[in-house]
Amino acid sequence: MVKQIGFVILLFFSSVAFAQLTTEQESAKKKGLELYNQYMGVSAVDPLRIAAEAGDKTAQYYLGETLRLNNMFMTSEAQKWYEAAAKQGDLFAMLRLGDSNDLCHSLATCAGGGSEWREKVLSLAYEEAERGDTEAMRVLYYAEEGLVWLEKAAEAGDTDAQQLLGSFYKAGGGWFLTTGNRNKAVERWFRASAEGGNPVGMMLYANYLFENDGSKKEIRHWVKTAAEMGHIDAVSTYASNIAHLPNDLDFPEDLVAGYGLTYLLSQLQGGGVAPEDGRRNLPELAKKMTPAQIEEAEVFAEDWAKSHPPLSYFVPVYGY
Repeated sequence: MVKQIGFVILLFFSSVAFAQLTTEQESAKKKGLELYNQYMGVSAVDPLRIAAEAGDKTAQYYLGETLRLNNMFMTSEAQKWYEAAAKQGDLFAMLRLGDSNDLCHSLATCAGGGSEWREKVLSLAYEEAERGDTEAMRVLYYAEEGLVWLEKAAEAGDTDAQQLLGSFYKAGGGWFLTTGNRNKAVERWFRASAEGGNPVGMMLYANYLFENDGSKKEIRHWVKTAAEMGHIDAVSTYASNIAHLPNDLDFPEDLVAGYGLTYLLSQLQGGGVAPEDGRRNLPELAKKMTPAQIEEAEVFAEDWAKSHPPLSYFVPVYGY
């Protein structure tokens, strides 16, 4: 029966034409995802819609996510875009459509089809996971098919799965004979995620080291590396430390860079603590600097923005 369902699904997806975006549509998609990852959901809708209407399944999924989060439940429009992405094989879109816990069920606004989408996503995800697809393994974990799938994905080198598994263990999940064994597992997976290039994993590992009196040299390395990849919390930590507001990590003082990065954070209009900290810290930093240094710092901010990835919270692909 599973093989037959899988065959039907493949036939369904084979009829879908995948989108080729124009330069303008690709730019809109990039901007929409940037705004989404800065918690600017209202502003992200229009650029994401441009790419979604052009048939891009990633834009369709994130437009659905944005609309759902903006309204705090799945609206009919959000469902429309999830379905568009799901018909192109997006597993997370199928999973969202099959979620029976969404508030829209209590409000009786869901358009239906949830059980069918759950059946489809499980069939396809099991098929892909057995072939070694770690994203499919994470989908099975989110679908509550067992922690084993997250563990398999982590063991296979999926850096998102690694930081998720480390976080799960750190929060008390799983069973360990001793606290020491639990801590070793947490450290193992946070370190693996960090070393695999995941900025979220880098900050989780840096925080773990800080909480456990780890090497400040190593903590500085991961905070700076994550900041250079655009992780907003890492940029905030790095900026405050190099500006010595305070300097918990023993960074050399660099007021120009500290002010420049704090200025970038202060310009963010989305949610989160970092932008508020930036706006609060700027006047304090200015008191320690000359007008020439402040002018140099503003140039530093412009250069950083041009030469580094956009600031991002790296919102989980399947979050709240």
